Amino acid sequence: MSKLSRIIIYFILSISFVTAGEIRITPENYWIQTNTWDNSLTSFMLIESSLVASGLIGNDLNLYKEKYKQLLINFKNDRQASFNTLTVYEQGEFILAWAHDNILKNYIEEQTLMDVLIDTGNYNCVSSAVFYLILTKEAGINSEAVETSDHAFCTVNTDKGWIDVETTTSYGFNPGVKKEFQQAFNQTGYTYVPPGNYRTRKRINDKEIVALILQNRMSVLQKYNKHDKAVGLSIDRWTFADTESNYRDMNDSFRNWSAVLNNKGSYTEAYYFLSDVSQKYNLINENKDLLYDLAYNQIITLTNNDQYNLANKFLIGTKLILNISDQSKLEKLVTRDYLSDIVRNESYKKSLPLVREAYQYGKITKSEWQNWITVLHQNEALLISNTSGWRAAWVVMDALPEEEKKINSIKTSITRAHDNWSFEVHNQFADLINTQKFEEAEQILLKALQMDPGNRHLVKDLTDLKKINP
Repeated sequence: MSKLSRIIIYFILSISFVTAGEIRITPENYWIQTNTWDNSLTSFMLIESSLVASGLIGNDLNLYKEKYKQLLINFKNDRQASFNTLTVYEQGEFILAWAHDNILKNYIEEQTLMDVLIDTGNYNCVSSAVFYLILTKEAGINSEAVETSDHAFCTVNTDKGWIDVETTTSYGFNPGVKKEFQQAFNQTGYTYVPPGNYRTRKRINDKEIVALILQNRMSVLQKYNKHDKAVGLSIDRWTFADTESNYRDMNDSFRNWSAVLNNKGSYTEAYYFLSDVSQKYNLINENKDLLYDLAYNQIITLTNNDQYNLANKFLIGTKLILNISDQSKLEKLVTRDYLSDIVRNESYKKSLPLVREAYQYGKITKSEWQNWITVLHQNEALLISNTSGWRAAWVVMDALPEEEKKINSIKTSITRAHDNWSFEVHNQFADLINTQKFEEAEQILLKALQMDPGNRHLVKDLTDLKKINP
């Protein structure tokens, strides 16, 4: 009976089968180079990294860097000298108003790309927060980003203390004191988290807010079941901002893609992909459950098709990844299925030593060994009885190793083989008695008792004979 594959529990809500291309499992060079950056970025670093996070490279990247450079020139011109006469609180409010008057036009939940923001004015909470940070840093104002469970905004250090800035609306500066804010902000679908709710909001550094652009791109890809494309972005995100949550999200993207491949039946591809990234990013322990399930599914696929050599070759490649216990379970599975096939289809002579050896080296359980040994010996005894009689079957069974003779089912089989031979002799004896051939009947009993002294059935027959023919 074919075995069922294990169902992979994955993190995504739905899976569609996509054609597996080459999956990028290393970060883009740009993100590697940013390892030398501090967590606090200049306005230029924010512009460049947010554009790269938006997917721009080469000439496109240079084009939009120039667009932002010109935008900052316009921003500087609009500030003029009067800007410096304002308090920091007033400057922060001015910058938010300027952003919405000149660039930010339409809130769109999924619009996180910084090139689209400057071209169309479409934005979401992340892209507008990054844009506000760029402007405040350019103006020399100390600002930071804040993240909640589903939202991002900014906060600035002013003469009145740290002030929240909900960048999705022009009324978002110090939002708790503006009546107009709540009506405008409600259109975004988010919930404003005031400063007192520390458990549901946290400050994040400049790298982390830029990394949210990558996260939002990943979310869109996963929403449309493009989990292969999300893998590379998750690696870039963690490389740039190596937080625990980014690390977990990166691994979730690995597991999601493995789940897609598993559901396609591409168990080998899924296993080697997850194995590679788990080794590369030190995630073997976190993924040991899924690695085992993928290996299990591949093994039973091969054994169900009687491809035991390929199954054993595959197991060689799992030794350095799977823990000893899981590796042992898979090896036993292959051995068990192979022996099951051998016992069913091959000769007694070939099967018996393989079963004995497997049990000797702990590759099958005692229960499995007992079952297979019993089946082999019983079938062989029946075959011998049909060709050479029950005595020959009994002799073979009685000569088995003591460990095997102690198995209750074999012990019973030996008894039955012995009794069946005794009954064969008795039947011959009875036929001769019935035809008054007493001497021949006695000779048959005596000959049998020489081979099996004390046989209670034959001793009784001999006693009965003497009563009939003293």
